[in-house]
Order: sequence, then C-alpha cells, then structure tokens
Amino acid sequence: MSGIAQFIANRGVGELKTWMDTGYRHIEKLDEKYSDWMAIPRSIKTTSIKPSGTVSLLAGSTPGIHFPESRYYIRRMRLGINSTLVPSLEKAGYKIEPAFGSETTTVVVEIPVDVGEGVRTLDSVSMWEQLSLAALAQRYWADNQVSCTVTFDPESEGTQIASALDVFQYQLKGISFLPRLDLGAYPQMPYESIDADTYHNMKSSLGKLNFGRVKGEEIVVERFCDNDVCEIDFNAEEPPKQS
Repeated sequence: MSGIAQFIANRGVGELKTWMDTGYRHIEKLDEKYSDWMAIPRSIKTTSIKPSGTVSLLAGSTPGIHFPESRYYIRRMRLGINSTLVPSLEKAGYKIEPAFGSETTTVVVEIPVDVGEGVRTLDSVSMWEQLSLAALAQRYWADNQVSCTVTFDPESEGTQIASALDVFQYQLKGISFLPRLDLGAYPQMPYESIDADTYHNMKSSLGKLNFGRVKGEEIVVERFCDNDVCEIDFNAEEPPKQS
C-alpha cells in the first residue's frame, strides 16, 4: 500500500482500516485458492508497506505510510553516475549533483513535488499519531514489518521516545526515528520542504523529460514456463484445470 496520507485526507482513518481489513481477507482467499491449485503450503507473508519512494513518485502519491514533508518539497533520488537515465534528466533541466560521500560513483537528482491540497504534512502530525498509524497498518494489513520512519521534534518530543517505544513495543515489528531539523539531519536529505514560489520556479525551469532512447535499464520478466518457473495470470476468474 502507498499514498496512505492522501487516502486519510480524502476518506479518513476509519475507512482506511476497513479497506485494509477487507483487502487482507481477500488476499487470504486468493492465497488459499492458488496454493491449493499448485499443491503448495499457504503463504506465510503476503502483504507489505515499503518505503515506496520511487514507485510512489511514478504514481504521484505520498510514499507508503509517510506524511509529506510539506505540500511542496524537493524529492532527491540517487542514481549511479553512469546510469543511462542521467543524460535525459540533465537535458530536461533537472538539478543533478555529486552525492555527498560517494562523489565518484553516485549522483543526486532533485525533483520538485506538489502533493495537492488537504493532505496533512509532518509539521502538523505528532510522533504519537505516526506511531499509531504504523501500528494500525501492522495490525490490519502488513505481514512484513511496516516500513515507517517517525519524524519527531527533538525539543518537544525527544524525551518521549523511550515511553513511545515502551507503549508500542508489542504492536510493531520495528520502527525508525528521524529528528526534524531546520537544516536537515544530514546533507542531501531525501525530502526538503520548500515554499510555493520555489516549487513553481523549479517546475518552470524544467523541459520535457524523454526516456525514449534510454537502454540498459529494462527489467527482465519471465513470460514462459521453464522447469519450476511459470507465469501465472492472477486476473483469471478460475485457475486452469489440471490435466
């Protein structure tokens, strides 16, 4: 699941819980159906909430369970210095600079983002609310550990971390914390809050992005049966009949 902050803004936490619970039960039925068909044990883990930075950007959604830094922000992505994506990004006008500490191998690309109206941002969401949302997702959706980095105010919430870990230790499989600092916790933070003028200035300087001639970044997908590897159509209404 991803775009959860946007879902809450549009539909509320109550409906999120309902969708999670209903979706999980449906996945259980599908897992039972296909496990029986393939004569294999039922899956131990089927659902997850990952950091989802790149995937979320492609869909124009907030990443995973995280609230955005602000309505407008810079999203920084790391690429190999020889990636075939870099020339296209440079041509389109995206700011690209050497990655701090890995200057000879990695570059960082800056992307301006607008998450839209009505979505709450980190400066209005407490550490406790972030923890509670992660616990909700762990209870009603994710078999794997919910990937969640809780952003906290060092001055007002820093002394509460020990108590928070004590309260949520039986509701979460793991959690990370990141202090909210005006200048960032370290150089080239993944997210940096900006104002509307900065966003529009950055956006206006960008040209058309074209990856039409990019080669070497493809994902290889098996599209045939070979020994024990076989593509399965999960959109089919019924599993194929066994011969």
